[in-house]
Amino acid sequence: MISVKQHLAAAAAAFALAAVPASGAWAGAKPKGAKATPPEVIMQLYAGKTSNWSRGGHAYWAPDGSFEGVNKSGDAVGIGKWYVTRKGKLCNEADWHKAVDGVVKTVSNESCWQFVTAPDGSVWERYLGEDGSWYRHKPEKQVSGNSQRRLFRKISKRLGL
Repeated sequence: MISVKQHLAAAAAAFALAAVPASGAWAGAKPKGAKATPPEVIMQLYAGKTSNWSRGGHAYWAPDGSFEGVNKSGDAVGIGKWYVTRKGKLCNEADWHKAVDGVVKTVSNESCWQFVTAPDGSVWERYLGEDGSWYRHKPEKQVSGNSQRRLFRKISKRLGL
């Protein structure tokens, strides 16, 4: 039998994995000559946008540094903060809330990505987790604003948050 903590940890891990691109077409080694992407560029890529991942799940990166996530099955929400480091890392630290057997449980999770800019100006990233392969940043996977606000609020209300 899986424990509640294991169940929530699996939900947080599933959200993090949803951020990893499903296609390996651009995945692989770090581009030759690439350097850490300046924090200001990463901020421009994410602030005020919702990321919609191929494997499901959504994340809103608010301009004030707050973070809201919805897992791919639409039954858990993440609430926390996001930030960018001087060394080209984007991270979110969130508490993920999910009802398990009628009881709301919470698991804290941190997810980070590293960004580099290739000599041709293209931005590449990799999830600092299981795979770690580099892939080209895909702005088409993002939309301006909080496109999942309604779903986030609906799930949050159902969970009593």
